[in-house]
Amino acid sequence: MIALPASADTWSTASNQWSGGSSFAPRPAPQQTALPGSSFHGVEVRSSFDLAPRSQPPGGKRAPFVMPKGNDELEKVRAVIFHAEGRQHGYDAYNLSASIPPPRPASTMTLREIQQWTRDTPGQQHAIGRYQIIPSTLNRLIARTGLALDTVFAPNIQDAFANVLIIDAGYLALKDGSLSLDAFKVELAKVWAGFPLPSGKSYYAGVAGNKATISYRNYSAYMAQIFPLAARRGLTPARLAANP
Repeated sequence: MIALPASADTWSTASNQWSGGSSFAPRPAPQQTALPGSSFHGVEVRSSFDLAPRSQPPGGKRAPFVMPKGNDELEKVRAVIFHAEGRQHGYDAYNLSASIPPPRPASTMTLREIQQWTRDTPGQQHAIGRYQIIPSTLNRLIARTGLALDTVFAPNIQDAFANVLIIDAGYLALKDGSLSLDAFKVELAKVWAGFPLPSGKSYYAGVAGNKATISYRNYSAYMAQIFPLAARRGLTPARLAANP
C-alpha cells in the first residue's frame, strides 16, 4: 500500500515525490474495460474519464483560458485540463447527464460516499470532480495512494489525483528529455477526451458523442507556454533559427 505524503499539498511537486524508483514512479495506465452494470458496459477505453459529451457554460461559450502564475507546472497542466473539460462547477462538478446527482457537493463528500452514490445509481454517468474521474479510475487511485475511504474528496485531493494521472502520461519522461512534448500531448489526450490529437480530433472521436473541445493550435500553445524547453527540443533547425 502506498503511503500518503504528510500533506496532500506536497503532491503538487513531482520532482521529489515521483523520482525514478520511488513508490510514485510513473507506471503505464492499464487498459480499462467496463464491468456489467457500469455506464461503460460494452465499451473498452483507456481514458480515465467519462466518455459523455461535455456540457458548455450558459450561452455555449467557453470562458477564456487564464494560465496560472508561478512555476508549478502541474498546476498549469491541470488548468488546461479543466479548460478543455469545459465544466461549470469546478471541484463540485459531476456529469450533467446523470439523472440522479450526488447528494451534496462533490468536494464535501468522502471517497466512501462517492462509491456509495455510484453503487446506488447504476446505469448513469458517474464522472465527478474538477477532473471528471470515473469510478474505475477513482478506485485505482485510492488503491495506489492508500487513502482512507473517509478522506474527503476536497480540492487538494482532487488535484493530487490529477497529478498522478499527469505523471502516468509521461510528465517525468518529458522533463528528462526522453519524451517529446508532442508525444506527451497525445498521452494526455488519451486520458482527457477534450484534448485534440494533431488531426484536431479527440482520441475518442465518435465514441458517445465525444469531440475535442479546444483546437490543436491552442492546445500546443498552452503546453509550449508551460514547457518552453521541451517545446524548443521539438523544433527543426529552421524553426529554431526563426524562434531564437
